Amino acid sequence: MINQRNIIWLVPLILLVTFPAWRIPLATFLTPRGGYDPAYANLKKDVHNFTMDKVRIQQIHSGKKTAEIRAENARTAEKENEYILTKVDTDIFDNEGNLTNIIADKGLYNAVTRHLTLIDNVIVHKTADKQTLYTDLLHYDDEKRTVNCPGPTRLTAEGAEIRGSSLDFAIDTSQYEVGGRVYCRLEGFSEP
Repeated sequence: MINQRNIIWLVPLILLVTFPAWRIPLATFLTPRGGYDPAYANLKKDVHNFTMDKVRIQQIHSGKKTAEIRAENARTAEKENEYILTKVDTDIFDNEGNLTNIIADKGLYNAVTRHLTLIDNVIVHKTADKQTLYTDLLHYDDEKRTVNCPGPTRLTAEGAEIRGSSLDFAIDTSQYEVGGRVYCRLEGFSEP
């Protein structure tokens, strides 16, 4: 005898038994049109990768120009707001407006921290004092107005040559600090 309660149990049983027959047409009906590309879900955000030629960056404190950085070209680095520079030529101005020129083969500039790192064949010409500094790595912090050379340095001036394992220079106070083993050769001094 078939009553309503038995019909309710027959519907799921019929669906289960006939599943192999209607599974394929249902699956093709439910498949998204146009396919699915897994790479589409892994899209990267917009990045700013670019290269510029003949770059000029000016740094200004309290309306006064403190530094001007020129480079043959610049390109973005892996970190945001960092730029890789080549053939860098930099002018740094002290409080009196005296010019210090720095040249290097390569550099790295951070636009947020205003930190400039110069690498390979770094030569610093302090024209007012007729001093020249030679090193392979130099860090310039425009915010603190300091220069740090963590590697071997050689400083030459009229009648003097100073070599050290590191050098720190405060632009505002014009004070040098040479670290490590220091070699100093002075000319034109007589014995006391």
